[in-house]
Amino acid sequence: MEKIIGIFAALILVTVGAAFLITGFTRRIGSPMKRGEDAMVEKNYTLAVASYREALQQDPKNVKAYEEGIVAAYEAQGDNDAALHMLEKGYENTSDASLETRMNTLRDSIGPVVLSGGSGTLQNPELGVGETVRQRQVELLEKAYDLLSKQDYDGMCSVDGSSEADQVIAELKGDHVIYIPEDGSHGTGTGCGVYQVSGGYFFYYGDFVDGERVGHGVSYWYNGSGYETYEGEWKDDMPNGNGTEHLYYDYGRSVYRTGNFRDGVEDGDFRILIEDSYSGDSQSGEYYVSYGRPTEATDELDQIYQEVEDDLAAGRTVDYQKQILHDDYEYANMYGDEIIYVIYDDYNYETYYRYSDLLGALGYR
Repeated sequence: MEKIIGIFAALILVTVGAAFLITGFTRRIGSPMKRGEDAMVEKNYTLAVASYREALQQDPKNVKAYEEGIVAAYEAQGDNDAALHMLEKGYENTSDASLETRMNTLRDSIGPVVLSGGSGTLQNPELGVGETVRQRQVELLEKAYDLLSKQDYDGMCSVDGSSEADQVIAELKGDHVIYIPEDGSHGTGTGCGVYQVSGGYFFYYGDFVDGERVGHGVSYWYNGSGYETYEGEWKDDMPNGNGTEHLYYDYGRSVYRTGNFRDGVEDGDFRILIEDSYSGDSQSGEYYVSYGRPTEATDELDQIYQEVEDDLAAGRTVDYQKQILHDDYEYANMYGDEIIYVIYDDYNYETYYRYSDLLGALGYR
């Protein structure tokens, strides 16, 4: 009898012990939040991220797993881009107000996203899986980087204005995104960016320092019938220094304007060159701009305009070239356009209009 009781007691102990082991094992594999918290205390952020990701797989609406878990783990590692991505994902899944507030705060603090890496690959697995927003940004800017580095402006016509570019612009959280293949320090090096402006966007290729355009660079915009570029010096994230604006039209005509730029606008003496690649003809002239406004040129044009008005009022024959210039100028004033022009001998002239309060380079507007 005592032997039987001993056997039962042993079975009970084994059973209870097994139950404790099973319970402990279940707790260990079934509580990813606890494992994540322990890993954070131990500063084992790799394990913490893995544990909190498991918790989110079990419950995608677990706000704590986002905010106090995986986001905090990424921030502790200094990976604010990944932290922002998870806040965006968490807010999308939960609509939680605290996640939204933290997301906006972090977004403002890190500024524009600077992408780095090669072959369209992002190093962080949170950002590089499938057709993510940032993967699309990298792929677009890699194409632009390659073409602009070769000054293949005709090739850029297939990138600027493409459906891929339109989608990237539609998904931008700020007004621009930068791609630097070999980013020695955050936002510094030779790279490419796309910038959203009123009514559209343009690309930039060149030097960056701390995410700002500083040094030598070129901006590019495809207008549907040709393209426009500014190539020259940049400072304070704007054209500053000597540079050249180039307008190219599909029918083979190029207009170059070269001079000094201050805070993105033309300022001082400018030289204009017009070339026709089909006929081989070219013309050149000069004009003066006072911080974006062609004041002296406007005075001259006003004089010609008034002469035509006087001739018309007196019933005199109007010079044909003066008449065309008069009509163009009247049209520009009617629509509030800024006008730059160069008048040659016998009133031959070149005009073009800019839809801006000031005459500025591509990168200022």
